[in-house]
Amino acid sequence: MSRQSVAILLTSKPNYDEFALKYFILNLNKIQNYYEFFFPEIHSYNYNGQYYPTDLLFSSFENVKSTINFENQPDYLINIITSTIGENLFFTCRGNVSFITTYTWEKYFSPPSLFEYLLHCIIANLLFMNEKVNLHSHHDTRGCYFDYTFFKTDDKVDITLGYICDKCKKEIIENVGEEYFREITNIINREWIGELNKFGSVAYNLKKFFKFDIDKDSGFNKTNWDKIKENFYEIPKEIIVLIIGAIIGVLITHII
Repeated sequence: MSRQSVAILLTSKPNYDEFALKYFILNLNKIQNYYEFFFPEIHSYNYNGQYYPTDLLFSSFENVKSTINFENQPDYLINIITSTIGENLFFTCRGNVSFITTYTWEKYFSPPSLFEYLLHCIIANLLFMNEKVNLHSHHDTRGCYFDYTFFKTDDKVDITLGYICDKCKKEIIENVGEEYFREITNIINREWIGELNKFGSVAYNLKKFFKFDIDKDSGFNKTNWDKIKENFYEIPKEIIVLIIGAIIGVLITHII
């Protein structure tokens, strides 16, 4: 069975480390057999406004799509933008196109990290857009990936649990199969991310190569102060003691 292709389109200027995100998402190509994720080359950012009604996002997308050079037309197109979507939605999808926003996640909802949130939205979008299943979000919060989350903080619960409720599970298995359900469950339980101290794990490599600690960093671009604090903790203890001693010495000399 050939995999369906999923284009992840960074159509707003990223306010996060896009290369770390690419590494994180492209690991999904190694752990399941239904989708192949890829990031097309994008040379201009088309969604730079603060707010977009959902209708405008979808009506403008055909023009945006025509500017991207795809080797082959993808089965699904998932845009990641930084703007407010419609009535303050996390994401919206129609047909085989969806939009996810990073807006407000750092300020109000992280942790989980931005990358875990985007993973959640991408997988939810793929299932909502899958024509073989008839999935819709439900307004009661069950800790399910398809909760509507009227209270948006409930999304922290859904991401952390990595759970699909019995009703949604039945719909997926009956229409796509148990193997597909198992692979989706394997993605959303996040065990594949691994531990920071395990050599070669996704978490380890994010820290080693991209300076992103998924256990404590939000995933958004770091401020200068964040970078100073990060480097400070990596300084050997002996040097920190010498620096503190020198500062105290200067203060005492100044007072005398």
